[in-house]
Amino acid sequence: MSIECPRCGSALTTFTLGGAEAVGCDACGYAGVEVDHSGEPRVVESWEEALERFGRGSGEE
Repeated sequence: MSIECPRCGSALTTFTLGGAEAVGCDACGYAGVEVDHSGEPRVVESWEEALERFGRGSGEE
């Protein structure tokens, strides 16, 4: 019984070690863990903003 890769449709390779089993795809690198890479966009603070925040926190204006 061949299992197809959910990413590319190629046959998955099954690896077994010490009673644990994992699958991987030689064609696309799928490693048996489906993830969502879309995520939330990160807000990156500029150096200027960080220094302003630091100045406000120390009581300096």
